[in-house]
Amino acid sequence: MSSYVFSLSDISIANNSSTVTVNNTDSFFGVIEGSQLFIAGKLPATVIAHDTAARTLKLSANWAQGDVNNASAQILPLGAVSTLLTALENNRAAYNALTEAIKNPAAELQPIVEDALRYLNTQVAQSPKLNREQSLTQRLSDYPTLKKTEVRPTESPNNKRLIQFDDVRTEVHIALTDRWFTIPTTIASRAFPVFFRGLILRFNNSSAYSGNVKMRVYPMGSGGNGLPNNPTLANHQWHEYETTVTDLYKIGEFNSEYFEGIIEYIELDTGWHQFDVNQSDVNSLNAKFDVAFGTLRSPFRTFYQKADGFWYSEDMTPDNPSSIGPSWTRDPSNPRKFTAEDASGSTDALRFFGDSFDEFQFEVIVDVEYITHVMAVTVGNSDPNRIYYPGPARFITNDRIYFKRGGTTTNAALTIESIKMRLPHYG
Repeated sequence: MSSYVFSLSDISIANNSSTVTVNNTDSFFGVIEGSQLFIAGKLPATVIAHDTAARTLKLSANWAQGDVNNASAQILPLGAVSTLLTALENNRAAYNALTEAIKNPAAELQPIVEDALRYLNTQVAQSPKLNREQSLTQRLSDYPTLKKTEVRPTESPNNKRLIQFDDVRTEVHIALTDRWFTIPTTIASRAFPVFFRGLILRFNNSSAYSGNVKMRVYPMGSGGNGLPNNPTLANHQWHEYETTVTDLYKIGEFNSEYFEGIIEYIELDTGWHQFDVNQSDVNSLNAKFDVAFGTLRSPFRTFYQKADGFWYSEDMTPDNPSSIGPSWTRDPSNPRKFTAEDASGSTDALRFFGDSFDEFQFEVIVDVEYITHVMAVTVGNSDPNRIYYPGPARFITNDRIYFKRGGTTTNAALTIESIKMRLPHYG
């Protein structure tokens, strides 16, 4: 069995599987049982078997760190360390015994030992210089230490080889010489126009359009109402629909109904437009943004797509909560920190948004300083959206965000790190 480090340039493993597939011809013949598989940004896993014909490695437990595709990895024979140390001790004992016998040989062995020593001295003198292999300890010192963290590192790593991973914020921090580098988790960014009630897209010069209309939309409250011909569409889902209109003057209002949600693109017989840039005039459609009532303001919000495929808005935490219960106080020096003392009523709660946001899907990240008893994050008061322990926590919910007691009462101090709207990908 080999005791060398194996470098693999192309491996894959599915989440909840114990089989690693080597996708190319990289050699791993002789991997020792108990060796450790290292993949960048992941915790190491123990290898218990290998099959060079099938090009697979068998792990001691199912992989639970997400799908890995076409990644590089290294295998270290850490599992054989105790065996190697035992062998070294045996060799050392045998060597000591041999040297003792050479120093004090039996009388009849004296001539033979002297002849052997003369021969060995001749061979050592004529032997080439040995190239010493780097020790296992030296090799391991070249690998960064993996460590879980609950805070973003700020102090200098002082040239240490470290990788810190944050499960809550889904961040990975790599130590450089005197600072930290956080691996970007955003794979794309773009703007979406979030139509509020009263916002419309009006054709220029009061002109009317007749013909075909095709749109991709994401309703957020009133379904397809307000879109051309008021189609029946489910909220909080992407839809592509087509219809035919006559004398259409605006989009966003139809028969006194107003659309609330996202319009991703519009295609007419005369032109088309994808709404991915903040703008007020849409020349390709001969139209511009306007309001039927209220104040005209930009509807565009920037969203970032992460590796999970979802789009996340910028932080939407309001400057002032929609309502705050009698048992709650706000830290005057940190407006994002709130404290609850013996919050016991079902409506004694911290609420950030009005009713129109109740069914939006949000990502909520909080840092809990302390907590006694359970606290609910949403009005539904059910797992997984409940807090049991101090520390940072992440919640995904399409229920009303409503911090309150989870049982009979609760005491807690928490800081709101971010509240971000979350959208599925439209592709």
